Amino acid sequence: MYIIKKIWKTRKNFYYLISSIYFNLHYLPFKQAIKLPILLYKPKLVKTKGKIIIDTPDIKFGMIRFGFWRVTLYPNSGIIYENNGGTIIFRGDCTIGNNSSISIAKSGNITFGENFLATSSFKIASYRNIEFGKKTRIGWDSLIMDTNFHPIMDIKTGKNKKASGPIKIGDYNWFGNKCTIMHSVTTPERCIYGMSSILTRGNISESYCVHAGNPLKVVTRDVMRDYDNDIETYD
Repeated sequence: MYIIKKIWKTRKNFYYLISSIYFNLHYLPFKQAIKLPILLYKPKLVKTKGKIIIDTPDIKFGMIRFGFWRVTLYPNSGIIYENNGGTIIFRGDCTIGNNSSISIAKSGNITFGENFLATSSFKIASYRNIEFGKKTRIGWDSLIMDTNFHPIMDIKTGKNKKASGPIKIGDYNWFGNKCTIMHSVTTPERCIYGMSSILTRGNISESYCVHAGNPLKVVTRDVMRDYDNDIETYD
């Protein structure tokens, strides 16, 4: 009776496993797909066009996880996935938590560097190119878009101003809650961005610094996130 109850309580997970199996077989070569490197939880698959490439020799079960409930302050609503024909590249482990969305246009490309983590309510839209360095960390409620969708016209010249451009995030960058990264942004390695930071083209970032605000500015120098001692404990 206990086993039956346990199976009944976890019955929805069988459906999500089916979604994961479909997703892997749909996107990956069979030798990779049978290892189930991509696991989905509560996925809403709007469109599943385009390509997914896992660019690492060490392919293992569950190395890429989408939609799992990591932060209890946000809904246990899984992930929305929409790929209209673009390409996603994974260079290693990747976790995108609950209440998140991925949207890629036919012209879009996203590269996730090794050990990427976005905990909850992460929104990303690519119509050009977005590339993350290794060990990128992104806090709750953050938004990344390589286009603002609506070009504006210079009334003197009659020409439209640039509305999109590639984003390149350096290694070991950490973005706090509610950060926004817009098109044509490049950051160096070892940057920290405080809560509600807004990164737009023309911002200048420095390595080993904490940046914050809008307009963005350096608030602390000569610091970095210690990945080996990463969690503060409370007694």
